Amino acid sequence: MQEQDTIISLATVAGESAIGVIRISGNKCLKLCNDIFNTPSPTPRRSILKSYRSLNSKLVDQVLFVYFDEGKSFTGEQTIEISFHGNIIIANQILDDLIIRKCRYADPGEYTKRAFMNNKIDLIQAESVAEIISATSEIEVEIANQQLQGSLSKIILEIQTNLIILQSQFEAVIDFPEDEIAQSSRKDMLKIIQPVKTSVFDLIETSKLRSYLSNGIKIPLIGPPNVGKSSIFNKLLRENRTIVSKQPGTTRDYISRELITSGFKIELFDSAGVRDTQNELELDGIKNSIKLINESSIVLLILDSSLPYPCEFFSLIQHNIKEKDLIIIENKTDLKRKIKRDQYPPHRNIIETSVFENNCQDIIFNEINNCLKNKFEHNSLNNILVNKRHHILLNEALSHLNNIENLIVDNTNEEFIVQEIKLCLVSINSIIGEKDNEDMLDKLFNNFCIGK
Repeated sequence: MQEQDTIISLATVAGESAIGVIRISGNKCLKLCNDIFNTPSPTPRRSILKSYRSLNSKLVDQVLFVYFDEGKSFTGEQTIEISFHGNIIIANQILDDLIIRKCRYADPGEYTKRAFMNNKIDLIQAESVAEIISATSEIEVEIANQQLQGSLSKIILEIQTNLIILQSQFEAVIDFPEDEIAQSSRKDMLKIIQPVKTSVFDLIETSKLRSYLSNGIKIPLIGPPNVGKSSIFNKLLRENRTIVSKQPGTTRDYISRELITSGFKIELFDSAGVRDTQNELELDGIKNSIKLINESSIVLLILDSSLPYPCEFFSLIQHNIKEKDLIIIENKTDLKRKIKRDQYPPHRNIIETSVFENNCQDIIFNEINNCLKNKFEHNSLNNILVNKRHHILLNEALSHLNNIENLIVDNTNEEFIVQEIKLCLVSINSIIGEKDNEDMLDKLFNNFCIGK
């Protein structure tokens, strides 16, 4: 347990509210309980109703305070949480009084940093705290909570353990050269390396999913001109967001709107109709539509079911829609059907609808939600997603693992293999967190909000 200043901060948003909370952490907390509340031995984790009196005995407010004993709080230190009537004047009076009592304001992220330094959480879990606070969708909160519980840490520790086992086996050969390692034993070493490589690679791949979730999952409405893309876009938004016209090529640029659906943050795009044209303004819009396809993993492909199969349209986008989750929407089902499905590209599902149907948007959103859940909730690592820092370190580790594998196959001297394993472990250890890298820790925790 580290000896540090006693820190304070407002743990709730400043302003009018039913209650506000001030958090105190450090070795002065037990003394503060006695000096402020005349409670020298508070029962840990029990709310106590008391009057808060300043150092000059002025009554500030009637508050509830909870004392947490050393080793049994979030930070691992003595901690007090004071709940007061939510007025910023009262908050400032309490904070000013605590400063007079030799406490100091916490730095951004200092509570979480202390929890890490006191072995209450590892660095991955510390980052998860910040990710919970900054999450903009329910699925991000869910994933961050799982990682706060140690889901990602468990995988990293398994990788770490296997590398340590591998290192010890090669060091044993160096220490006892008379027992030279057999070729069969080297094959056993490779059996340890291969699943480790697979785990590292799978973790690296999850960074793509995190990017989609954090930035909003782009879902463009793509189709030939005048098939009803703007009408469906407006229907999905339940408002007239874009101009609807019978004239082809009305939409010259894309329009977007962020939404939350089934806990996912998505961004819907109404895009220009794709066709062969010489109109420069329309061509720019079409280029943007193609770009949207390339940047998206889910595409709503809108077709007019009252018209024949649009061969020209599909010839223009066929290379861009490969490996995309296509949801084909056959619009205008209120008209006589002419389109045939024989030449449709590979797709996830087909929806037959018309914007004149009251439940049109519900049918489309239901399919979007099913696609999102299948794509993002059921990945191979059960919702574990690495962040940018993890991604960089995992790529470093993968490079070292490839080197280790090659060195083993080439019967390279054990000293070189051990050195490469140690380098790999440096990258893996940095993900969990090394407490002696003060510059890195300061940079990381300074991105947290004050009060965490």
